[in-house]
Amino acid sequence: MFWKSSFTRYLLALGMLALFSVPGAAIATYARGGDFTLTGPEGPLSLSDLRGKVVLIFFGYTACPDVCPISLARIHTCFSAMNAEELDRVRALFITVDPEHDTIDKLQKYTGYFHPNIIGLRDELETIKSVTDQYGIKFSKTMRPESAIGYSISHSTDILLLDSRGQIVESIPHNSEPTYLRARIRDLLNAP
Repeated sequence: MFWKSSFTRYLLALGMLALFSVPGAAIATYARGGDFTLTGPEGPLSLSDLRGKVVLIFFGYTACPDVCPISLARIHTCFSAMNAEELDRVRALFITVDPEHDTIDKLQKYTGYFHPNIIGLRDELETIKSVTDQYGIKFSKTMRPESAIGYSISHSTDILLLDSRGQIVESIPHNSEPTYLRARIRDLLNAP
């Protein structure tokens, strides 16, 4: 009798583990997040200005040698497979963690390489730190004399997916397939 109840508990635990290990299977309400205002190519932009749209948020910097361009290319691939109605209802925000280097012009040019629905945002470093704290994003600058720019910035690499109310619904690993990202966006676009 003991082995049956232990085996039942084991199966239940295994089922729970499987449920929570599948990306997107359990959508939690995150304590982090909320409204913010940063500077974009057309002036101040608040997250609340995008209410009604599904929003992706990615923190990075234009001199990033690998993760940032790969992540933005995945977002490009995702957006490029969407129709005009879907694209009208989705935006991606690329928030720099290197505001000393990333000017508005540089951000606009950089995001323009990927997709017009990707908006580069910046502000003073203290304001950026406030937003990264708000969203649970970690970053740190390390001086590297051998680097072309003299430093590198380690930063969180997940893409945050927000619903049309501005609530975080998922943190998607940057190396997820664009088809998965597109499917999750469509789930939110089709939500009641």
